[in-house]
Amino acid sequence: MSVTMAETEATERKKKVEKYFHPTPEQSLDQIATALLVGGGVLVLVGLITMSGNTFVGVLLMAGGIWAAIRGGQKKKEYGEAYEKAEPKPSDREMDRLLAGDLKIIEDRAMRRLGITADHLEIGAESWDPVMALLGGSPAERPKKRPLVLYGPKFSGFGIGDDGVWRFKEYEVLVVCPALHHLALFHCTLDFLSGGLSKEDTEEYQYNHVVAVSTRTTPAPDHVSLDELNTRAPDDDTVRFSKVQRRRLEVSVSNGQSMGVTVGITDEDDSSKKARLQSSGIDEVIGSIRRVLRDRS
Repeated sequence: MSVTMAETEATERKKKVEKYFHPTPEQSLDQIATALLVGGGVLVLVGLITMSGNTFVGVLLMAGGIWAAIRGGQKKKEYGEAYEKAEPKPSDREMDRLLAGDLKIIEDRAMRRLGITADHLEIGAESWDPVMALLGGSPAERPKKRPLVLYGPKFSGFGIGDDGVWRFKEYEVLVVCPALHHLALFHCTLDFLSGGLSKEDTEEYQYNHVVAVSTRTTPAPDHVSLDELNTRAPDDDTVRFSKVQRRRLEVSVSNGQSMGVTVGITDEDDSSKKARLQSSGIDEVIGSIRRVLRDRS
């Protein structure tokens, strides 16, 4: 079976992005491996010299040297493999540019799936634009009529960047399209390693069926352990939350259904402990949706 260009690009991207989530091994490990190799070689040489006067001691020194050299070689290989998995890392800025590109693709896909064009949208230029926020640009650089895009982490593996921001292997994305007579929603899961999408859902609701646009804080699933999900930090620098809770923005309708994304992760017992996520623009988005709902109700 032939491999398509898209599959090749996804594979290359995955190899690159995975490095971000692997811890870079301490250089001291390589230094220890080198010391074992050098020390082993020295012992073997000394053993050979010693054998002419004391065979037993010479053999012991040679055996010790061979053992040290073998261990040094093993550690050198382990260090090399770990380093290759982790380096060269994409920068925090590169990661944000990738995510911005993914969000723009998802935004366009959502409008195609929902059969909506910019002319159908009942929302003008907004102060919040996640793509421009990630790129450091201005919302004025994008079309004036565009959907509202929210994204947040899934509880998947994550790494804390040099800028202190938590970046995840998977994200939830919610695209909100306020049209003339209804509110159209597109929700999906983004595999950030490859850029692939899954669990794509679309919904359309009459405005009078939308009962709430709100945030709520709930405990994370019992199986979630941030210590285990933190793939990048060394063992002595793990993230320790006693009870993980998440803050979610949700759009709820009268039949009980809802769509939303996680916009915050905190410790239930200590509110000062929280994940530093990319800005969600949650207040601007909630305000925009509520204004449309008021105008259309």
